[in-house]
Amino acid sequence: MSFLTHIALFLGILYAVTVLIFYIGLHFPGKGRNTHQHKISVVIAARNEENNVGKVLYDLTHQTYPAALFEVIVANDGSSDKTGEIVERYAGEFANIRAIHIDKSPPGYSPKKYALQKGVEASRGEIILTTDADCRLGSRWIESMNACFESDVGFVIGFSQFGLKTAGQNFLERLQAFDFLQLMGAAAGSCNLGYPLAATGQNLGYRRSAFQDVNGYNPVAHRISGDDILLLQLVRKYTNWKIRFASHAAAFTSSKPQQSLMSLLDQRKRWASNGSYQVHLNPLFFSYLAVVFCYSLDLLIGTPLALMTGHSNAIFFCLLSKAAAELLIALRTAKCFHRQDLLWYFFLWFVLQIPYVVLVGLLGTFGTFHWKNRDHRSSFENIWQKIVGFFTGYR
Repeated sequence: MSFLTHIALFLGILYAVTVLIFYIGLHFPGKGRNTHQHKISVVIAARNEENNVGKVLYDLTHQTYPAALFEVIVANDGSSDKTGEIVERYAGEFANIRAIHIDKSPPGYSPKKYALQKGVEASRGEIILTTDADCRLGSRWIESMNACFESDVGFVIGFSQFGLKTAGQNFLERLQAFDFLQLMGAAAGSCNLGYPLAATGQNLGYRRSAFQDVNGYNPVAHRISGDDILLLQLVRKYTNWKIRFASHAAAFTSSKPQQSLMSLLDQRKRWASNGSYQVHLNPLFFSYLAVVFCYSLDLLIGTPLALMTGHSNAIFFCLLSKAAAELLIALRTAKCFHRQDLLWYFFLWFVLQIPYVVLVGLLGTFGTFHWKNRDHRSSFENIWQKIVGFFTGYR
């Protein structure tokens, strides 16, 4: 066997074992047993969302949670459209909705994180819930998220999906929905086992005290994205708060998928841009990301080479074991989150995922991306410096 084949077998075993751990975790969902009605602040950062912000505000004005116990803070992040006007109109009609307007973020501070930071500072609730301006929420969203905040829980990861099961979606949108479902499965499985790896800002909650314990977004303010996953890792690493995944269907949210391949690529590059930073916050998570990338790169290069040289048995085993592990967690995730309709896209997703992981991993680390009418360069951190920093205690 070739060197690449040996590496693929080794990485394949690591990858399959990790995926199976996520699968096991999905069998132990947390139960939200809190009955105390906390004072809650919903904080939304919105930039040029005139077509969406009114819908999420409509959802928030139709919650089962008592209106006297929650407020909505919309941080208008320098919008050039009618986003601010729409929010102000809702604020004039509903006493628990407020708008704050931000013209510009300070140098070196991510615009979205700055908007969220200012929104949290302007809020008064004990519990902070965040979602995106293009999300849709069920009427029991606040109620169900609140139920997860038992006295020792400081951070709650919510489930989100691209589109709804009943919504008419095209091929690209449903493929995105399946891919995101797999990500949510890994997030839920790892969290249920007590070692949360990922979260989405589309559906997130945390105690004000937990947010203050890590100095808010300030430690990661320079990272363009990561208002969700980086905050999660700060709370996981530097506090003793428990972290819960909200598994009840009433706590689910939905968001709009990307409408073109280019916008999808920009989104995924943005998500991947924080991969190298995990060396400092969560070395184990970084190791997992490195295994996924290296395994995909090895399979991308090794599969055609193995076919050309006639040594394809080992590579075939790697592909088969990878498919089996991923199908297993896909079946469980789809059942947990009621999205069995997306399972038809598994095999195409499996084929596309290998080159996709390599492409997005490279571009997210070294490339540029466009987000909210702003161009950003991925701030690649020297991996060796981060490794040295981790072992020497550098902050």
